[in-house]
Amino acid sequence: MIEEFVRRGAKVAVLLGFHSNHTEPIAETCRRQGITVETVPVEAGYGTLEASVAATDQNEVRKGFIAIASSPKMTVLRAWIRKAGLARLFSLPLHIAKCIKRRRIADDIITRHQPDVVAMGSYHSSGQIDNAISRACKRQSVPTYCIPNSPYLGTLTLRVGRLNHLEQGMASQVIRVGYDPINRMLGWLFPSWTSVLPDGSRVFYWDPMTMLAATLTGLQMNRLWLKPSLDFRKVFVHSEYSRGLLLRDGYPADRIVVSGPPLLDSVVEKIGDSSKEDAMYSHINLPVGSPFILFNVEPSAEHNYCDWSRHWRQFHETMAQVVESGLPVVLSLHPLCVLENYRFVEAQYGVVICTAYRIHDLYPYCAISVSFPCSTNLLALTFEKPLVIYDHFGILGRDEESKILNSIPGALIAECASEILPNIRALREMLAAPDTVRQRSSTGRRATEIIISSIQSDLSDAGVR
Repeated sequence: MIEEFVRRGAKVAVLLGFHSNHTEPIAETCRRQGITVETVPVEAGYGTLEASVAATDQNEVRKGFIAIASSPKMTVLRAWIRKAGLARLFSLPLHIAKCIKRRRIADDIITRHQPDVVAMGSYHSSGQIDNAISRACKRQSVPTYCIPNSPYLGTLTLRVGRLNHLEQGMASQVIRVGYDPINRMLGWLFPSWTSVLPDGSRVFYWDPMTMLAATLTGLQMNRLWLKPSLDFRKVFVHSEYSRGLLLRDGYPADRIVVSGPPLLDSVVEKIGDSSKEDAMYSHINLPVGSPFILFNVEPSAEHNYCDWSRHWRQFHETMAQVVESGLPVVLSLHPLCVLENYRFVEAQYGVVICTAYRIHDLYPYCAISVSFPCSTNLLALTFEKPLVIYDHFGILGRDEESKILNSIPGALIAECASEILPNIRALREMLAAPDTVRQRSSTGRRATEIIISSIQSDLSDAGVR
């Protein structure tokens, strides 16, 4: 999509707000195409380096607190402060300092580049660089547009997702309103910071100390339990499904544009291109046009909501069921999955791990998709593919809101591994031509074209060329 902006003559600058092993390759790709690229300083961005800085800061807070309270005369006071949970207050100045630093960095970036428009992802954060960039744009009257990386938007997504994170250990218990006196007090003072999850528990989305610092420095979300922010002039959503999620929250309908994800533009363009299709089938070791099962591997251990013992047990139980169906199986691994950890399955089960193509590239050609509850399951609707959802962690049956969010119309649900094979067989029987790949050709305009045309129209109306 960036290349399309450049092709149309726009001057483009890319701001990378994260630090990981992917940062420099992305930056280098931009530079090779003559695109200006800038990376947010380590202390203001996301990523592992920032985490280490944060850990260092927390250690300094702890050391400072110990130094202040180590006098024998302070022993009783120190014990009372810890019991009351007030020690967390000592972190507030550091949170505020970080927010102020991010704010200054963002102001400088927007001032230097003087953009006509800023396009961002559907961030949902408190006191982070995204909030700082949004604030800087508002102060300098720069319109912002949202291009989400996920079809799941709105408050329902956040509430169900946060419950998943808590149950799976991916979110700290510190976000619970009843965690300590500090949380209870802030929950009483700022009820809009909290929400009641589907299980009835009341929580903050983030550590309320972070939220307090963000509020004091002007780096808070417009509506704390709504994604994306209401500050965007337009949000370009993946589908009518995504649009419906936002409309149920009262998001202004005139700001929602159903464009489809730009990620799929290149996928759809390849359909019918014999040379590219030949290359893909060659990579997965199948004759062109062969039906296969696309198996989306759940990264439960990699995401730390399951120990490795349970992860491998469920993985093998699921693999056995999928392979027994008789169709060739192609595995799609999550980016967090280490390829070498899974290489053994090719010899043990006679399957293929796809390493050169994304799940989006494979979807138009699969006969059946087998997946855990995942955002990519909506591709089954896009490409009209039969889908079996294996739900090892009971997410779909936990509560009505989780079911609404994660269920895909027409999908069959396997609550345990033993139900996967019967569901696959049922789908094969329902297919009019089970051994024929059904493809959906491109209809309408590309997502990139819709997004760029919409932004250009807005700028034209505002008198910007």
